[in-house]
Amino acid sequence: MIRILVADDSGIAREVINNGIAVHRSKRYIEVDNVDNGRSAVEVLKKKQIDIAFIDINMPGLNGPDVIAVMSETKSADCLTVAISSGLDERNANMLQQLGAYHFLKKPFTQEDVSEIVATYMTMTTTYPILIVDDSGTMRKLTRKVLEASRFDFEISEADSAQAALRTLASGKFRMVLTDFHMPDVDGIELAGSIRDLSSKIGIYMMSTNDTSYLERSAAFVGISGFLKKPFTPQDIDTLMHQFLELDTPKFGKVRNMFSFMERERKAS
Repeated sequence: MIRILVADDSGIAREVINNGIAVHRSKRYIEVDNVDNGRSAVEVLKKKQIDIAFIDINMPGLNGPDVIAVMSETKSADCLTVAISSGLDERNANMLQQLGAYHFLKKPFTQEDVSEIVATYMTMTTTYPILIVDDSGTMRKLTRKVLEASRFDFEISEADSAQAALRTLASGKFRMVLTDFHMPDVDGIELAGSIRDLSSKIGIYMMSTNDTSYLERSAAFVGISGFLKKPFTPQDIDTLMHQFLELDTPKFGKVRNMFSFMERERKAS
């Protein structure tokens, strides 16, 4: 079940959002709470665990940022929050990003815009089997914690060597691999080549504490999907997943290139 809160003092805006949500009712059971003011929104957030919240920035009682600010103290602390308004100035944008809002919809928006956000949430909450490959037990544990804090849902497995990784990947169930570059038996690029022999569809991301810019072109040629420089955050994982699954980048999402040479070439052009 998906629980959605729609908080907007405009009846027209609420209707458009509900029409966009209705597109997905044949796929998932969806429960919607509609309110027209900030205080009622907070009451709903306290009473039940909301999964997606569409919050108008300007509402009577409490405004949108005020509602989002208290969200962390409710049952809905982890919900995907979409701010909506006819405009967004830099001050509010910075505030909403700091408060953990996910996206912004500018009025007038369409039901298709809303439907896409609900579809993205459904994609994010699909379980993705992922393999962590690192000879360090401590690093595997830290990587697991970062993955568990992501907005995406993972089924996490671990391997302590390239050989163990290849044996595990032979099951064919994995969508992604996070592998350390520096390992005692086989380095990450060699492992990536072996993984590509197994599958062309698995996302392969290299983890390293060192500068990898000198390796990146050859890594991209081998079929590595991108690099993650340690230490990385749940937000980095969210960005990686949006790119891997070809989802639109949210307004308040972190933006990064998977290869540093792409960033250098973008700046030079």
